[in-house]
Amino acid sequence: MSEISAQNICLSFGENEILKDLSFEVFAGERVGLVGPNGCGKSTLLKLIAGELSADAGFIAIPSNRTVGILKQLPDYPAEITVRQVLWSAFERIEQLGETLRRLEADMAEGKDIDMHAYGHKQTAFEAMGGYELDVRYNMMTNGLRITPEMQDRSFMSLSGGEKTRVSLARLMLSGTDILLLDEPTNHLDIDSIEWLENWLVTYKGAVLIVSHDRYFLDKVTTRTLELYDKAIVSWPGNYSYFAERRDELAAQLESAKRRQDKEIARLSEISERMKGWGMGNKKVMKKAFAIQKRVERMERIKTLKRERKMSGRFSEAERSGDEVFNIEHLTVGHAPRKLIEDFSAMVLRGERIAIVGPNGCGKTTLLEVIMREQSPMGGYIFDGTGVKKGYLPQVVSFANPYRNILDTMLFETGASTQQARDRLAVYDFRGEEVFKEVSVLSGGEKTRLQLCLFMGKSVNTLFLDEPTNHLDILSRQWVEDAIDEYSETLIFVSHDRYFIDRFATRIWLVEDGHITDFDGGWEALREMLRRREIMEKAAKQQPSPSAKPKEDKKPQKSNSQKEKKQLAAKIAAAEKRLEQIEREMEEYASDYVKLGALYEEKEELEMQLLELYELSES
Repeated sequence: MSEISAQNICLSFGENEILKDLSFEVFAGERVGLVGPNGCGKSTLLKLIAGELSADAGFIAIPSNRTVGILKQLPDYPAEITVRQVLWSAFERIEQLGETLRRLEADMAEGKDIDMHAYGHKQTAFEAMGGYELDVRYNMMTNGLRITPEMQDRSFMSLSGGEKTRVSLARLMLSGTDILLLDEPTNHLDIDSIEWLENWLVTYKGAVLIVSHDRYFLDKVTTRTLELYDKAIVSWPGNYSYFAERRDELAAQLESAKRRQDKEIARLSEISERMKGWGMGNKKVMKKAFAIQKRVERMERIKTLKRERKMSGRFSEAERSGDEVFNIEHLTVGHAPRKLIEDFSAMVLRGERIAIVGPNGCGKTTLLEVIMREQSPMGGYIFDGTGVKKGYLPQVVSFANPYRNILDTMLFETGASTQQARDRLAVYDFRGEEVFKEVSVLSGGEKTRLQLCLFMGKSVNTLFLDEPTNHLDILSRQWVEDAIDEYSETLIFVSHDRYFIDRFATRIWLVEDGHITDFDGGWEALREMLRRREIMEKAAKQQPSPSAKPKEDKKPQKSNSQKEKKQLAAKIAAAEKRLEQIEREMEEYASDYVKLGALYEEKEELEMQLLELYELSES
């Protein structure tokens, strides 16, 4: 049985047709990604499903015993309402039922007669809703999304936009809805929070419909993909990467088939016309010519998949800088009196691509701006190398005069002629009447695209980017990535986009607890290093105290023989494989606390064994 059934949905805003004869279904337990370019109607569709908008035609059916929750525009609360109160309001129905149970139990204690059947029914419902585990669920959610006790005591309305998003997401997931509608849930989340959210959604038993431009997130979470395409919807099996590969294959096949069909139509049409010329007065020939013509007219034309235009802009590069771009010595950054990062030293060499990663608020953007000389350090020094020419794309894009239109902004900022400005804007996908749109009404993605259009004309050899893929749809992200691919000079960037980091970072600065781990390698190598570090930290915590009686050393003895090295590698591979299997089983048995506890114990024991094997392999 479907949880969401949309049939022949049509919707227009004035003369602008948004959706046309759109039909699809989402079934229980499915996690479905909804993809498409910015402005195609994805968020509008979520609002239709949630009942916040009404379709012009068609209908959306949801079972009457299902509740729907949507992560949408941030709500307003009275100024005195705290984050803790907002989060606990998710349990309102459960707490009301709990209060009813307590009253019935009080009546029983006083010897009053109650309906035991009704009491048993309510108690079963309370247990099924997780009423006995509210504190556990609350702490799990706030810890996973990094909503600290200090933050819980603050007024909700005093939070930043990103903090409000995290709290709203936590409240939605705590509310126990059967159907989740998530619109860009990873916006404003740091990587640890995103990965925690992924793991939570994978174990969620209800239906989920997700709008996201985060390809890593979609690949990890979704089991099917809905593409909003040309006002209608197409269902594809698998996650985003599978969908993208299949779509490209189908597009190529359809284009090839259409070329063959066009060639055949042209051939038959030419034959028909020639026969008409030859057969004047010959009824048999003319009849054959018109039969061929009718055959051409009856042929069903092959429709190709629309190929989105890819922008073709690229960064302009200045002359090369010296080999040493920055020498950073004992740097401390922050906002007095608070120090965010202390005593950081590093050498940045020409051509390196450095990603700055870490939790929200740890000082990533501040560090970037200090190196850029946009802010002053609290201590330490930064020495620029010879010939360094910097370029900076900030996280929050702004313009000198937001009331100018796109074309006038281009003319004012660059001094180009009208035709030159139009040509350059067209490269960045601003065409026709669109260039007369006022900058203030542009979406976040359009503003970023316009800023890049202005920015890419400047000659730089050291590029700084702060969350460059924020607000961009997947096509625009791919374009930015293609442009950076061709940029061969030094790149330093802040990002939570793991796909972007994995593609470009050759070195990573991991900001943790006021200090930076300078890691020489890419994203996947960093994750493996962190996993090993976590195992070692767990092992250290489980070491016996000095006074405790030492256990018999069961660690395998070191061996240098080739045969034993192969055996050791095989043991490591088997242990790692079993760890992966345990993690899958933990997802499967997320609600079976007995089984889950046994898996946790096995995992910890296996991690200890793996640590010993790692030590042997490196000795």
